[in-house]
Amino acid sequence: MADPVLLEVAQDGVATLRLNRPAQKNAINLEMRPLMQRLITRVARDPAVRVLILAGSGGSFCAGGDIRDMAQLGAGAGVDGGGDAAPDALAGEAARRRMRQTGEVALAISTLDIPVIAAVSGPAYGAGLGLALAADLVLAAPDAEFCASFGRLGLVPDFGLHLSLPRRVGIARAKEMIFSARAVEATEAQTLGLVDALHPAPELEAVARRMASGFARHSPTALGLSKALLDQSPTLDLRQVLEAETAAQALCFTTPHHAEARRRFLARSPEAGPRT
Repeated sequence: MADPVLLEVAQDGVATLRLNRPAQKNAINLEMRPLMQRLITRVARDPAVRVLILAGSGGSFCAGGDIRDMAQLGAGAGVDGGGDAAPDALAGEAARRRMRQTGEVALAISTLDIPVIAAVSGPAYGAGLGLALAADLVLAAPDAEFCASFGRLGLVPDFGLHLSLPRRVGIARAKEMIFSARAVEATEAQTLGLVDALHPAPELEAVARRMASGFARHSPTALGLSKALLDQSPTLDLRQVLEAETAAQALCFTTPHHAEARRRFLARSPEAGPRT
């Protein structure tokens, strides 16, 4: 059987994490969570990887969590334990462990020190919506659909959606999407700010790769520092931002990328002198 999650690393520094259960529209099952965690950790530790693309196989991004797994949890099946513990208690403990794993995956992706691009075709439902919004940029095909579908199952959103969704669309719109659990088509998603750009499905991953390759040519130090500053900026005041920029820029001045860029500029325009 094919692995349910694949990691492809190209020579240009662009990696693709691909969910690979096309028959299930790439729904995330229990096996996939620790595998995703291991692969993302590998990406984080590999200095050759400059950009990560999130994608799905078979024309789907991710239909959310696998409901078959949820049914097992509800029945208390597949839970380590014993004694006289009630099935509901066992199911609750298993669900807690499952959600801890989900949170670890969301955190690992969101805190990567490199740009992350989601390429969304077909459904991005539930945890699939959370996975897409863990990325820095979301590109989508016209057939993409986004849905905070948890209410349909009597659940609350996970995968960090209580943070990432309102950051994208605002508190009021996030509440409307969560309370209604309605599907949002690609054109509306772009209008709301869920999607940054739409591209035809056959071209979507190629566009994401071109974008990623462009990012990969820039200084990983500068990109990582800018990403961290932008992620922190909603909680900082101007003075704090300026102090953080000062420290980050001082570090960037010492990098080989800056030295090489400065050398190339001066070689082209020796009369101009150094400029920023």
